[in-house]
Amino acid sequence: MLEWFKALAWHEQILWFVAIVSTFLFFYQFVLAFVRNYPRKKRSNISSYLFSFQNITAFFSMAGWVSIACIYQGFSPIATLIIAAISGFVMMAIMPVLFYYFRKMKENETPEQPRNINSTGEVIEDIGRKRTNTGRIKINIDGVHKEMDAVTDFAHDIKKGTKIEVESVNENGILIIKPLQ
Repeated sequence: MLEWFKALAWHEQILWFVAIVSTFLFFYQFVLAFVRNYPRKKRSNISSYLFSFQNITAFFSMAGWVSIACIYQGFSPIATLIIAAISGFVMMAIMPVLFYYFRKMKENETPEQPRNINSTGEVIEDIGRKRTNTGRIKINIDGVHKEMDAVTDFAHDIKKGTKIEVESVNENGILIIKPLQ
């Protein structure tokens, strides 16, 4: 089964190994971006995004496959390395954007009703009394901070900064909250 691999030159074997392993790691991280329930660490500067584990695996995945393609198309070793490095850096530039939008998509999904009930949080935009004005709250659901629309059945307005608890969810997915005493 591995006869084709043994027949390759040593540098081709390295490229195939790098491409396959880094692609496996890349897709593993890609899947985790959807199912991960704990908050991601905050990054302070651009170099921490650029040299993250996600970006390094994306670089090696793209550079590995492009270099293999270049070798089989007959490019010289120098041209192969240049094209592979450029494509790897392009992938590194695209990756933070992709993962940013995947995280935003996960944050904006409407969680199921039972997971919201009795969650606590804080008002970030004033909420009108007796459902007169929809406001925004920030709650923590399964370790993920989410900003969601909310209304209240309370007798007076709930101001920004007030600690709240979720009572229920209406048919439109808007949370019905009450202030904590």
